[in-house]
Amino acid sequence: MSAAFLGDTVVIERAGERVTIPLRVVRAIRAAEGDSRTVEITLTDTVVHTIAANNPTAATAFVAAVAAALPARPDERGSALVRTEAVDAGPPLFASRRNLVLFVAAVLGYLAYVTYLAVAHGPSAIFGAVIGLLPLGLAVLAAVQTVTRLYDKTVLRRRGVVVLARSTGRLGKRSVYAFTDAEGDARTYRSGLHADTLEIAYDPANPKRMASMTPLVLEIPRVIVLVLFTALFGAIGVGAVFGPLLP
Repeated sequence: MSAAFLGDTVVIERAGERVTIPLRVVRAIRAAEGDSRTVEITLTDTVVHTIAANNPTAATAFVAAVAAALPARPDERGSALVRTEAVDAGPPLFASRRNLVLFVAAVLGYLAYVTYLAVAHGPSAIFGAVIGLLPLGLAVLAAVQTVTRLYDKTVLRRRGVVVLARSTGRLGKRSVYAFTDAEGDARTYRSGLHADTLEIAYDPANPKRMASMTPLVLEIPRVIVLVLFTALFGAIGVGAVFGPLLP
């Protein structure tokens, strides 16, 4: 299940269906009593919709954002204005990564490899292992950037707080979009897309982590370029670093 606050509506997606609730028919929103991860949205006709947040922090941020935008005089028609439609199931969530552990493991592995080269092939073999770090590092950086971008767009689409950001102008070739998070802090997001508004999802536990809610298919050209870059520099780096081991 996921939920998004789009400025004048709350959209709830659960297995096989999407429920769109206009803000004008919401009488109250709060965390469920005894369960800080569950959000309850009460309509003007007393019907209650529930949302299972990923964690209490996300639930609190979502409640605060929606509550601040509730109308002073809600529409009494309630559920009559709520729209329910069938949708396809979303993509599975990726597993989380522990970057620090991976970095330390990579450094220790590299030092062990360089030590092996010095002992087995002589000090001269270390030269290629050191020079090859540059192209190999660029390849790894491009791969990490691609995976991180897709990871953020996918995970925040389902777990983040979604807001409607408004364009404040351009900075170079990129548009700058501004919005206010649930804590009342002003945030900005830069994008190559130029529009009056843009849906942005951010992590309530770390609002600096954000992604636009544009379709993932738009990432294909960027991913193709980065994959080619990764393959080219990866091949050069692997050849230089692991040359002594290659037949």
